[in-house]
Amino acid sequence: MSFQLLKTALEELSFMLDEMLPLARDKSDVIIRNKVEELVSLTSRELRITARMEEHYREIERATSACWTELGMRMRPDRTLSDLVQAIPRLEDKRALTEQAKALKAKHDELKTLNERNQLLVKQSLDWIDYELHLIAGPLEQEITYSSDAATQSYSGGSYRRVFDARA
Repeated sequence: MSFQLLKTALEELSFMLDEMLPLARDKSDVIIRNKVEELVSLTSRELRITARMEEHYREIERATSACWTELGMRMRPDRTLSDLVQAIPRLEDKRALTEQAKALKAKHDELKTLNERNQLLVKQSLDWIDYELHLIAGPLEQEITYSSDAATQSYSGGSYRRVFDARA
């Protein structure tokens, strides 16, 4: 009975990952097109799914613990789903859990790859913004805070003239 609960819990996790994958793909396009509002919306949806996933992981832990108990063993934190599959005596349960584990791993790896690409795209976008700001404002050679002799200082004398005053 507890094996069926675990199978059901893993299927639900698979469905949640299926929800996350299109969001991650859409995020790539949104980041490239620089649509900040859409990115915020997608991130919000991802956060809601992630919260559901966290709750679901607790359910999977409970089902896994019940499986170990049903097998007459104690669950240890270092045991994995692979360990449980090896301990299961029924071949059809082993086969079903192995297939689910492979499918979950494939979805997880794809989501990880998409998220790493999205992180890289965001970093590149931020680097580009930083570059453009340095082009407009120039390098910071002067202190940003005001000082008593600020009125007598000028932008002459070899310092770089900026479009914007950094102290304003």
